[in-house]
Amino acid sequence: MPLSGRTLPVSSELRWLLDHWQSDGRWPVPEAPRPTSAIVLIRDSADGLELYITRQLDARGVEDRNRWAFPTSSLRPGDVRKLPLAGWNSSRCARALSIENKSRALHHFSAAARITFAATGILLAEDVDREIVATPQTDWHTTRSRLFSNEVSWSQVLRDRDLRLRPDLCKPWLRWINTPTQLHRFDTTYFIATVPFGQEVDFLSPNETSAGWKRPGQILAEVGGDPNRISAAARIIVESLAEVPTVGAAMAQIRNLHPLRPEIVDDDGDWKVVIHTGKDPHSKGSLRDRAVAVGETDTDQNPGFLTFSGDDDETTDEENDDS
Repeated sequence: MPLSGRTLPVSSELRWLLDHWQSDGRWPVPEAPRPTSAIVLIRDSADGLELYITRQLDARGVEDRNRWAFPTSSLRPGDVRKLPLAGWNSSRCARALSIENKSRALHHFSAAARITFAATGILLAEDVDREIVATPQTDWHTTRSRLFSNEVSWSQVLRDRDLRLRPDLCKPWLRWINTPTQLHRFDTTYFIATVPFGQEVDFLSPNETSAGWKRPGQILAEVGGDPNRISAAARIIVESLAEVPTVGAAMAQIRNLHPLRPEIVDDDGDWKVVIHTGKDPHSKGSLRDRAVAVGETDTDQNPGFLTFSGDDDETTDEENDDS
């Protein structure tokens, strides 16, 4: 019987795990998905829209090893504690993500801005004059390295420089919860953003070998149908931007942020990732997501200086979901 929904091949590493578990007759107990945020920088060019995409290290322990991916990180308590904030408040962030939990929503936006700065040097923030930062951040390598290693919190970096986070500069694009059959599970919200005028991308990462601007069609042509060169989530992101002509058109889109929950199935001896129909990330509309939202609730906050309790935790510097 043909599978219902779109099917994609699995990576060779995941296939090896699936074959091993199937032959052993014992499947792992799925872990709870770890909330993460990812950033897709976009820009206009003479040839159309371009994406800033990275190439992962080919080393064990690196998620999405040796594949094209986008800068991604788990949420950290330091992303929101005493967070200097401008523009949107936590309620507006929750509406943008179509979830009820306001603190979790703001946390996703802040984590996306943090990994943007750590990996690319781009600051999605405003200064004391309420102007969007317009100076290249190429002299902040030490601070950015300390963000990767969690030696300093993101909110502290902003406070030390008299900057305020601008959540409205990030646009939620896709929410992806990878399959229960994987060793590491992530509930990832992907955001798109453009480089503010005057800033320049300066790539820095402990987990990636290279990065650069590429057109969506160019990426898809390079990876072909090989799942070892790009994850299912990254492929969906690239495909969704392939027909978007400009940054303005991308930022104006209405996105369906109902989480995609792909499944792994055995299709006559061939493992497949199945994305069920009816949950197309390209469809318009907005859905409430009470069942998936987790974490403590908060009261409404006005833009300004936010305080959240909790201590910084030990987290992996940069993580990507793998299908």
